[in-house]
Order: sequence, then C-alpha cells, then structure tokens
Amino acid sequence: MRLSENEVEALVYIVGRENALYPRDLTSDFDLRPETVSRITTRLKEKGLLDKENHRIVLAEGKPAESWKKLYYAHRASPFHLILADRRVDLLYRLDQTPKSVARLADETGIPIKTVYYYLKDLIKLGIIRKTKTGRGYLYSFNHLFWGDLKDFVTSLLEYRFRRLVPRDALPIKGYLDHVLFKSIRQHDATFTSFSAYGDYGIDLGLLDNYYTLPKRELSIKEVFIHSMDSAESLQQKLFFILFYLKNKDELEGVEHPMIKEIKAVLEGERIKGYPSLEEIRERAELYEIEL
Repeated sequence: MRLSENEVEALVYIVGRENALYPRDLTSDFDLRPETVSRITTRLKEKGLLDKENHRIVLAEGKPAESWKKLYYAHRASPFHLILADRRVDLLYRLDQTPKSVARLADETGIPIKTVYYYLKDLIKLGIIRKTKTGRGYLYSFNHLFWGDLKDFVTSLLEYRFRRLVPRDALPIKGYLDHVLFKSIRQHDATFTSFSAYGDYGIDLGLLDNYYTLPKRELSIKEVFIHSMDSAESLQQKLFFILFYLKNKDELEGVEHPMIKEIKAVLEGERIKGYPSLEEIRERAELYEIEL
C-alpha cells in the first residue's frame, strides 16, 4: 500500500478546505498538470478516500475516509507526509504493541532495512513509535495511547483494499498486508487455503464452506496453517488446526500467532475455554493416525 506525497498533501488540503473543491483548484494551488491531478484523485478514489459529486471532489463515504478525518482532526498540525507517504503505511500496519526488530519489520514488509531505519527515525521523533533497548540492539513498538487514530486509518486502508478483491457473494475473514482471506459456499477462481487445503496434507474434512485467498498464488504450509487459525470459529475447527499442527509440527516450527500459546497449553493437558480437551484431541488423532 503506497500513498505518494502528492496524495497525502491532497488529502490534507481537501479535509481542511472550507469551500467546495474542484479539480482545477488542485491544478492551480499545487501547480500540477491536469493529468497529474486526475491520476491523484483516481488513486485516492480507488483507496476509498475520495469521490466526485457534481464535478466536485469530496471525501468518500466509508471507513477509510472517516478514519482519515478523525486522524486529521486529532493531529492536524502533524507533518503527514513524514507519517504516511511512500511505504510507511505498510510499516505502520506491521508495527504494534509487541516490540519488533528492524530485521523482522523489513522481512514482514519487504521494505529494505535502510529504508525501514529512515522511516522509523521520523516516526520516533513524532512519538508514533517507541524505541526500546534490548541486548545489543533495539526493538520498536507502536504508541497506541496517543496515535490510535493513525493505527485505525492504516488498518482501514488495507482492509478496504483487500475487501475489494472478495467476490460479492463471499464473506471476508481477514485482510493481510498482501492478500485477503475469505470463505464462500460457491466455487471461485481463487486459491484454496485454510481447512479447504488440509486434504493436500492428509487430513480430509467434509466442509460446507470453501476457504480461499486472493491474489492467487502457491501457498506454504505455514500460510495454510495461519489461515486456518484466523478462520476458525468453532471448537471443532480448533480441533482440526490442532491436528494439522501435530501432523506437521516440524514444518510449522517458528510460526508466530497468538493461538500457538493456547495450542501448546492444550497439548500439555490444560483446559482452555473454547478449545477441545487433550482427550478429545487424542481420540480424533487416532482416526487420522496422528501421533501426539
């Protein structure tokens, strides 16, 4: 997800303007060519931020534009081009209250390490990111207390982007940085994942729904596993992804997900609400010839 400096400046200009805005206003006030203004407004419309109404440029209706207004009014004096321009949105989406290293952030976003350092420098100065010393290096986390509106805006942008990929008759489950997870009772030209891909790994399930991801691509076993944890709603589905974990434990080593802690606790005999018991897991594991 990219927002160019011109797109960010246009957003600031539009939300802070008192009078009606027309494309010619952006052309003259920003000293831009008409085709450049057209490209900016088109891209912002595709991101769910702008719309056109009787030839006027207006903020769109929906979550991205509403989140932008809240962010602007909460921090209107801030240099938004240093917060949102280029690939900073991707970086902010990956940052959370859990501290992460620069190497991990670079790996998760695909942004070069030098560029991650460059972005973090300004974000730390603005109080958006916290820097914590650990051993010989530093970890970075998001400051939700003062910048919660920014996190909401970034999240809404990415969710809007990937929900547009989801077919109309399907149910979106989760939007990630580079793909979306959804389910449907119908067949779609998309990649099977989650429980729908378990058959490829020796666990055949009788499913009523199909689980998909877009854009289409070849998935790793870790992606399939993460998708199943993110799409699990019932105790039975949690039983399925625990069996999947047991059957492919070596290949799933190192997967990071909030549910991993619960999985390990259940397998040690702990009773956790909403999860199957160890006895239930052992009984079903025997049917699939899976060793605990």
